[in-house]
Amino acid sequence: MLRPAGGYALYWAILLFSGIAFGSSFSLFRVAAGSGQGPPGLAFWYSALSAVLVLGPFLAGKCWRRLNGRVIVFCILWGLLSTAMPSVFFFLAARELPAGIVALSIALVPMATFAGAVALRRDRADARRCTGLGLGIAAALLVLLPETSLPEREDMPWLLFPFGAVLCYAAEHLYYSIRVPERMPVAGLLFVMFSCTALMLMPVSLATSGFFLPGWPPAREEWALAGLAVVTVLDYFLFAFLIARTGPVFTSQAAYVVTLAGVGWGVLLFGERHSPWVWLALVLSLAGIFLVRPKGGAA
Repeated sequence: MLRPAGGYALYWAILLFSGIAFGSSFSLFRVAAGSGQGPPGLAFWYSALSAVLVLGPFLAGKCWRRLNGRVIVFCILWGLLSTAMPSVFFFLAARELPAGIVALSIALVPMATFAGAVALRRDRADARRCTGLGLGIAAALLVLLPETSLPEREDMPWLLFPFGAVLCYAAEHLYYSIRVPERMPVAGLLFVMFSCTALMLMPVSLATSGFFLPGWPPAREEWALAGLAVVTVLDYFLFAFLIARTGPVFTSQAAYVVTLAGVGWGVLLFGERHSPWVWLALVLSLAGIFLVRPKGGAA
């Protein structure tokens, strides 16, 4: 059983900081999407800025010495599932949906990951975790079905995009656990992944007339893109740190913080008000996360 040395105070502080910071990303998606630029172009700059932020650790760690074809192929597929597709989905959703609703979708990632793991026979279903999966499905239906969950019922088709991002993240978690190259440091994987993602998104943004050059001095939307890159890279490094020191059970609790912080940032920054159905969905989602959390390890 993995136990961190020196108690949990520092690790709880890191987990809370990481979750609150990453929870702001859904509001940042909304601000950046307000620029009116195409989602592929926004996602390109988000990925490119993230790659720049990781360049220093990549060079300092001499990670290029461990580059090979397997690492590059892994990072291409990882980038599609973790950044390229989800970020485009989130930019599309952020144009029409409250940040809190988009943040609520992230609570479904642990449930979707568990369902995928069972389907791939990498995990076993039991009553506790199946109940958690059921609560996640109920939470999704509470947002989709009642007449008062969304500001406008015409917004319901836009929910397909954050739910699509949920499926991407679940697939990413499973893919990463199966295929991650063990000898490449986190900084190396992140730099190659973000660079490959930016290279993939560049032709897409050009083909869809979504490419643009950021203005100078940076406007509110450009700062939001930069903020997205910062909180994403920071979250990856802190997540890797916590996994190594405390194990998956303790680290998985970040899902609670991210979900609550995402809804809270929407209320704080945009004055969002949600119906009782949405708050009930939030409670069911958090209960679902609790039930499907990994077994064993540090908790």
